[in-house]
Amino acid sequence: MKNIEYAILVNTTDSFEDCWLPFFKLFSIFWHDYKGKIYLNTETKTFSYPGLNIIPIRNHQTTTGRKPTWSECLLCALDTMSEAIVLYMQEDYFLWDFVKNDLINEFANLISVKNIDCIHLTDQATPGPFQKTSFEQLLEIDKKAPYRISTQVALWKKDVLKQYLRKHENAWQFELYATRRARILNHKLFNVDTDIYIQNLNEILPYIFTGIIKGKWNKQVMNLFEDHGLKIDYSNRGFYVLGHKKNIITRFLDLGLYFKIFKSEIDLLKLRICRN
Repeated sequence: MKNIEYAILVNTTDSFEDCWLPFFKLFSIFWHDYKGKIYLNTETKTFSYPGLNIIPIRNHQTTTGRKPTWSECLLCALDTMSEAIVLYMQEDYFLWDFVKNDLINEFANLISVKNIDCIHLTDQATPGPFQKTSFEQLLEIDKKAPYRISTQVALWKKDVLKQYLRKHENAWQFELYATRRARILNHKLFNVDTDIYIQNLNEILPYIFTGIIKGKWNKQVMNLFEDHGLKIDYSNRGFYVLGHKKNIITRFLDLGLYFKIFKSEIDLLKLRICRN
């Protein structure tokens, strides 16, 4: 069977430019047999790396001139892509071992011909519960599972992913509310079998979960970067320290956040009414 064409979308922002060189150098080492398009969803900047077909998207502003939201940027990127199937990644998903490219091709082929809308490619996306299926190596994610929709690496039907995005939401709001939308919408969302593909033992895309935490470097990247000759000035970001919390007063006064949550709740209500 001829492999179905899919494209990789690396979702990023200009402020994470320091991740692009290590990301793509490690990509070129550990996924050298991928020959398709890689869309880099930036705001204003471009980037290239030898041997890789990187296409910067550069959605620098909305029609009103303001900086677009996370979801607006992602919608713009998806509208730019011509491919029907997209593999979603983020710029701090640093590969540390070889990718199972043939298996990803097999899953992309399945999405194109079967009733499958999404395949999460890691055991780190959702804890389940899962349902057994007729598809070898795949489990269907139960409708009540948390993070049934996640920003970890996954293959998506592009038009289905777009149905879960709302322009006002940031990434964590998307995971929360898209998961709740998925309880209403009747899409087939799958995960690779978590008894077969296990973090640090047998991964399809072995990558660090995640390289940047709350704007700071995850210390796990240090040895990986050093092993591959990547010299990074870590002082610009510093390292993430477990236990740091946002000031509770700042959280309470974040009225914009509550307004966005209100909009997402109203959207869920409308979706339920339309489906009944």
